[in-house]
Amino acid sequence: MELTDIKGIGPKRIELLHQLGIHSLSDLLTYYPSGYLDYSACTPVSELEDGAFATVQVTLTSGPSWFSRKGLTTITLYGRDEAGKRIALRYFNQPYRAKGLEPGQTFIASGRVHMGEKGAPALINPLLAKELRGIVPVYATLKGLTQTNLRDGIRSALEGSSLEETLPLELLQKHDLPQRTEALWELHFPTDTKRLEAARRRRAYEDALYYFLASQELKEERKRRNGIAFSAVESLPEYVKTLPFTPTHAQQRVLFEVAKDMASHSPMNRMIEGDVGSGKTGIALFALYAAARDGYQGALMAPTEILARQHYESLKPLFRDECGLLLGSESPREKREALEKLESGAWKAVTGTHALFSQNVRFHKLGVVVTDEQHRFGVSQRAAMEQKGSRPDVLVMSATPIPRTLALILYGDLDLSVIDELPAGRKPVKTHLVGPAKRKDMYRYLAARAREGEQCYVVCPLIERTEGLEGLSVDEVYDEVREIAGDVPLLKLHGRMSEAEKQSVMARFYSGQVPILISTTVIEVGVHVPRATGMVIEGAERFGLSAMHQLRGRVGRGEGQAHCYLVVYEQKKSAMERLQAMLDTSDGFKIAERDLELRGAGDLIGIRQAGEEREEGFLKDCPVSLLEAASVDAAEVYSVPSLKNEQLMEAARLRYRAMGNITMN
Repeated sequence: MELTDIKGIGPKRIELLHQLGIHSLSDLLTYYPSGYLDYSACTPVSELEDGAFATVQVTLTSGPSWFSRKGLTTITLYGRDEAGKRIALRYFNQPYRAKGLEPGQTFIASGRVHMGEKGAPALINPLLAKELRGIVPVYATLKGLTQTNLRDGIRSALEGSSLEETLPLELLQKHDLPQRTEALWELHFPTDTKRLEAARRRRAYEDALYYFLASQELKEERKRRNGIAFSAVESLPEYVKTLPFTPTHAQQRVLFEVAKDMASHSPMNRMIEGDVGSGKTGIALFALYAAARDGYQGALMAPTEILARQHYESLKPLFRDECGLLLGSESPREKREALEKLESGAWKAVTGTHALFSQNVRFHKLGVVVTDEQHRFGVSQRAAMEQKGSRPDVLVMSATPIPRTLALILYGDLDLSVIDELPAGRKPVKTHLVGPAKRKDMYRYLAARAREGEQCYVVCPLIERTEGLEGLSVDEVYDEVREIAGDVPLLKLHGRMSEAEKQSVMARFYSGQVPILISTTVIEVGVHVPRATGMVIEGAERFGLSAMHQLRGRVGRGEGQAHCYLVVYEQKKSAMERLQAMLDTSDGFKIAERDLELRGAGDLIGIRQAGEEREEGFLKDCPVSLLEAASVDAAEVYSVPSLKNEQLMEAARLRYRAMGNITMN
């Protein structure tokens, strides 16, 4: 069965599916929901919480009333729940919703709750149905491809496919997991909460098992290599003298760990984990310095051109004219000159983006490869760089604090260094919780600060308006802030834009031309924007603590006091307890421990969104205990030869395309 065999999927929809990364029947079946809306039970009006998504049985007591002002049309109807409590149904710019609604009609209404200061609570843009709809999946989608289109296509695919089991029965029984067919049906068409949870565990375990199998194969391959023994321990005191600051105790410890690794005959394979602003770049520069001192070259890979240019400015004081920059956007002449200087050895150090992976890039004598923000690069990309030298040392850096127990599971093939100390004198970012009632005042204040030369990020969890999640997308917030901010220029940024478009937007924001950037989580990691003093996180309850901490770290890099505003819609007790950690501490490792305790491993690594690479989602639903179990099972499968285990290994290789896509999002 092919995608074109599914009823309702024609050429136009095929094109849209391709934009979502869906090219085959398997891709469609594994295009999992980004979330679920629970329509399985009604909530009495007396128990509604401001900002929460709720379902209420409503009997209308009035027809629609209309109100228009400044291009905004509001339609309001009133009704009562089964206990007689009054509630409003309010629609914005959706006049068609009022058609056929009359007093006396009873509906199941589902929408986001708004508790006004006066009058009855309201459901905003509610969906109306005659009966409860159960648990409804919500997919990240595109304009022209609706939730219903995706659900209908997936249902047809499931009904028309004969699905083979991919995991051995003993592993399913060992961890009490459902079989594949049952799990796929539950993931896309849940029957109840308990079965859905079991299906999500099954999916998470299988993905984790494949990840660990591919990682295990990679580890064993690395163990068989010999490397370069650098005189790095002797180089360290000289390097420290070049620094314009005194390294913290944590930096000194990690510098020595890197120096010892580089002095060894085995290739260094170390990961440096440190909070935002902890000084990881200083460690990276030492690795390049030590290699150059012994006649070797070093490469520093960055995920974006802006970050690569920033690193180049750091290289110049150390290497002067013996360092360079290699970017995909450079002119043919600039690229040709760069390639010549790398091949001749004139450049001792180079920084760049994915352009460094190109086949025509040849190094004279590559000795060390440093990867900044390592989760942005797949293993195949790092391996491509390693193959450009004779078993060079590898140093990877991450600004995502991860508890040590989890880091050892996920990155067991890497030696781990932790910089757990920030330089003295850095002002902590002040963090505030903002409810819906104060949101417009916040944007007015930020617009005023923008007119004074300050800059602000606004981060949203969605790109486009999504059923049941109104008000949380880049498109909606952009339109709203544009109206509030008036003459203040705004920009949009999200993962469906081309790389050139994203680079252009970030360059304009980085230069200060545009003071407010409304974005998804694709905003540049590690970019230094000194004028950025404001960070707004819309729908903060939908983000993990570590993800929010990373976003907060994008501001406060200049002299001015920076502020982070957490806009909260669902003010449930569990969400507020979690968000309190953001108010209590700016220590990324404490936040990571709290995140792991409350929400599991997924939010420590990041948030996957439509329009970007479909990377590993297993962490989001995988408790640490199940991750540990998958890690142990993978080690056993790898070490015990059998036909069944070789089939699992082959499935892991296929999943990761010869380990090319092992990467955390």
